[in-house]
Amino acid sequence: MSYRLVKITSYYKDFLSYYYNNTPKVEGLNYEQQHAHLMKQRFAWSDAYVFAFNQMWYDAHEIVANARPLQQQWCRENNVKAGTDKEVLVAQLKCLKPDVIWLQDSYSFNGDFIRFLKRQIPSIKLAIGNCCSPISPQYYSDFKVFDLITVCAPYFKTLLESNGLPECIIVPHAFDARILDEVKGVKKNKYDFLFTGSLILDQNFHKERIQLLEELIKEKVDINLLINLNTKSSKGLAVRQAAFVASRLFKKSGLNVINKKIAGFNKVSRLEHYPQSSKVSKVLLKQIKEPVFAMDMFKEIAQSKIAFNIHGDIAKDFAANMRMYEVTGMGSCLLTDWKPDLDNYFSSDEVVSYQSIAEAKEKIGWLLDNPEELEAIAQKGQQRTLCEHTFERRAAIIDEAIRAKM
Repeated sequence: MSYRLVKITSYYKDFLSYYYNNTPKVEGLNYEQQHAHLMKQRFAWSDAYVFAFNQMWYDAHEIVANARPLQQQWCRENNVKAGTDKEVLVAQLKCLKPDVIWLQDSYSFNGDFIRFLKRQIPSIKLAIGNCCSPISPQYYSDFKVFDLITVCAPYFKTLLESNGLPECIIVPHAFDARILDEVKGVKKNKYDFLFTGSLILDQNFHKERIQLLEELIKEKVDINLLINLNTKSSKGLAVRQAAFVASRLFKKSGLNVINKKIAGFNKVSRLEHYPQSSKVSKVLLKQIKEPVFAMDMFKEIAQSKIAFNIHGDIAKDFAANMRMYEVTGMGSCLLTDWKPDLDNYFSSDEVVSYQSIAEAKEKIGWLLDNPEELEAIAQKGQQRTLCEHTFERRAAIIDEAIRAKM
């Protein structure tokens, strides 16, 4: 039996700004053309899961709910008023009449909104949530609306299920092999060492990552840093701290309705801890270049001998970052922080791991001094990823869970 599945997500605002600023003419295309062009950027999961599901027995579709020019074009073509992201999404789902919806962005779409969708669109038999980033207990009740939740590491499965949330299935990240055919004309081994990614300052989310990068720079390790530095989270820190204190007072005083009704308080009241911010040294700031995203990022990885991965503090003892698969998939040598379960995904001759700054520095030097060994590790890592860590394999995990629920 074939199911119609719609995966719904939101893209990082920084990427969408980057994309539309660099490709202004795309807004003149029709919806189908715009959607195809956006998917071709291969940002995050892109349409990799939709492509994989469509190779099976699904009629699968991808919606990027916050890509406003794209969504507005859909509204024009379907004579629908271009309202909020959620209003447009409801209209699209009414047209598609899916059997299964998978909310990759479950922080924006959960709780009462999912209940509303099920009432408005009776065809929806299964609503799947997703969690692979820090989650506050304030979200637990809203996540209980899902019939199933995908998570990228055992940590999240244990956390959510132990707090009474629905069944969670572990679906590690993967690599989209189509990218290899789409990255053309790049110069291999242009850079020795690359770190591309984000530094989120709020809530000390990347505190360890910042410390390690600063130590490597102090040790004169030559790093090509293409970083999306989230300084916006620090600018309103004092306001958020005050709002956090006020929201707690509202709860204690029986005025929690204020937190629910006012968007700013609602968001801050969900925080588990008092808002704090990490700091970045001037030495590190001087080294940081403008970030790159999607296909531009994959080209940078392809040109690098070694690419660096370090998990956010939330990962605990689990190897869960998507960067592990992006780097190995592109054929670069992955240097990653060691996790107890790393060998579930890669062996020691497929990637290089470290447990301290000193060890990271030592292994960088050894790899650069031994190019043949570096290349052998990179090739074995790529072979493992292209064989085992594919979206087709991950989609099969989700398909089995869907069939058990339907």
